[in-house]
Amino acid sequence: MNRLSKAIVIVLLCTLVTGCWDRREINDIAFVVGTALDKEEDKYRVTLQITIPGMLAGSNGGSGGGGGNKNPWFLKSNVSETVRGVILKEQTSTSRKLYFSHRRSLLFGEGLAREGIAEALDSIGRLPENRLSALPVVTEGNAYEVLNGEPTIEQYPGEVVRELVFSYLSKPWTLKTVVNLMLEDGIDPIMPLVETVNSVPEKIDKPHKNIGIGGVAVFHDDKLTGIIKKQDTHGILVAMDQARTLELPITVPRGEGKVFFLIRANHTKIKPIVNGEDIHFHIYTGGRMSMTTNESNYDTNNEGNIMELERKMNKLMKEKISHDLKLLQNYKSDVLGLGRIIRTEKPQVWSKIRDRWYEIYPNITFDVEADYRLENNGAATSPFAVKKEDIER
Repeated sequence: MNRLSKAIVIVLLCTLVTGCWDRREINDIAFVVGTALDKEEDKYRVTLQITIPGMLAGSNGGSGGGGGNKNPWFLKSNVSETVRGVILKEQTSTSRKLYFSHRRSLLFGEGLAREGIAEALDSIGRLPENRLSALPVVTEGNAYEVLNGEPTIEQYPGEVVRELVFSYLSKPWTLKTVVNLMLEDGIDPIMPLVETVNSVPEKIDKPHKNIGIGGVAVFHDDKLTGIIKKQDTHGILVAMDQARTLELPITVPRGEGKVFFLIRANHTKIKPIVNGEDIHFHIYTGGRMSMTTNESNYDTNNEGNIMELERKMNKLMKEKISHDLKLLQNYKSDVLGLGRIIRTEKPQVWSKIRDRWYEIYPNITFDVEADYRLENNGAATSPFAVKKEDIER
């Protein structure tokens, strides 16, 4: 091989060992793991939760860049006419480059959500490093108050929010999902509602400001139209196939006390029945459930008694779904995508009612069919600590 050939080979080999031209050293990055967006008059307040790497490696009392801060994170907050304007302002007072690719959750304050989130989402979604896999939630009150919660298990509140959402929903809505729902005909966005709660009563100990799921926030287009508390969301989540773990008590048909059932798997089908502009939906939901607690004197080893409990559970689910869907109609929020179902299955009907859908939606009717079966009543066959003669058979 002549010298020229060798030189060409060496030059080509050098292209395989080049470094990353756009690399970012970890010591030059400030990782933003949570963002809270609020509205203050005509300005946006953006609060960033930034990790302190030296303290994340150890316990809360570890040393590192945090100085006297006991938390492995700190907050930076400011206001501006635009969301992007706040970020640029915060960057001028941050020694490292703000980096958003590891953001776990995005919190919208209730006030901002009621005015509309489309403008804020544009600022967030336009930059590639703002990954759309972050989980959006709505907070009751100001979002920055939730982001300043006191986590006891997770290392920072942004991660607490993410884990809570995954435990509450079977298929959590990401930022990308919410944006797609805003752009699609016949369906509206929905987000989990988070709030702060005291960990224990003050008479027991100094309470921590914990973060918890408070229900769901329902939208019409990009505006929040209603907040539905957790006790009224069971039917909505079941109808959406989003109930991850749902445990409900049933008052026993005879005797005293309650039996608790855990729905382990459910499946829902929604079918439209259209007669002109008279629109009706048949909703079927069914699945498997297991008994978690028997706080009664009711014999759950008797096949006839089990069938009675199943009937009571199915009646309860029908009532919950009917009640909860009525709340959605009152808020004019079609989070189940009933309009989308009509658009898909009956496109000719949809073309006629599309512009008037939200006038028709509050008046549509439902009939609900529930079919849940008990597959496991636990290791015990009789109620605990109940004498044999007191068991209601």
